[in-house]
Amino acid sequence: MSLRPGKGKESLKGNDEQSSSSSSSGSEWAARTAALPQEDRIYVDNSNLSELKSTCDDAVERILTRQANSLAPAPTPSPVPGASPTSSTTNLHDDAASGDSYLDGSSDGAAAFPPFKASHLHADLRLALGYLASTIIIAVSAWSYLVEKDWQKNKGWTAVAVVAYIALSSLQALDAYLQGDRIFTGRRKLLSHRIETESLIISSPALPKPTLSSNVDSTTGKHWIIPPTYSLDFQYARRSNGGKSLLRRVEDRVTLGHLGEWFTGEGEFVEAVFEERLVGMLQKAWGLEEGEGAER
Repeated sequence: MSLRPGKGKESLKGNDEQSSSSSSSGSEWAARTAALPQEDRIYVDNSNLSELKSTCDDAVERILTRQANSLAPAPTPSPVPGASPTSSTTNLHDDAASGDSYLDGSSDGAAAFPPFKASHLHADLRLALGYLASTIIIAVSAWSYLVEKDWQKNKGWTAVAVVAYIALSSLQALDAYLQGDRIFTGRRKLLSHRIETESLIISSPALPKPTLSSNVDSTTGKHWIIPPTYSLDFQYARRSNGGKSLLRRVEDRVTLGHLGEWFTGEGEFVEAVFEERLVGMLQKAWGLEEGEGAER
């Protein structure tokens, strides 16, 4: 399996893995993915690791919030789909067909993984702080320039505006710092003999450095680069009785695989493969805790 960046830069190569057998519902998934119009496909420069990571981070919320329902059936544990070679777009779509489908309501996978409702509280807070700080400084600047031009009279309000701008901007920066690598915060309600609520927080840590392979590209004479692995840290909690009773708590890290497993050599992001890996890994992590009946 290989993933080649464009513009003559170094190439990426990952280790081949054996794919697992699975249900026939995945064939519909692959067909829908392959049928995407060209303008709906996502292409990135696969020599840019930051762009690859940002594409994956953006897809996490899109996948976990797809086809939201007000009250969905409780999910059942699901096995982790197996990895497979991804040397071409065709292989990636075939890999999607080898796993359970989670795309939309037309497949059985949607019922197996009810979507979350994302919370953008902190993003909205930072936007509000930024708008407020800008409004104050612009308003005072316009007032001092158009209405009260005497510096001795407007310097007091100008100083207040500057202090307010600095304070609000500092709060904005502090909130962004405290959020760190967090890319998703969400909740969902489940019906399992009673109404339960699940909360999920996902963070995306920095990518490890790629490693050089001993193999050499025969056309360029350069060593292949093994893409870094993509991992997510999550905090999961399941509660009932209006959030008063904690049924389960899990904090762990899941590794979805290396970036070359869902990006083609042409730079196309095959979301079906990434979605299968993301949902499968999360469900396995929660399912193991459920099977063991433990909390941590």
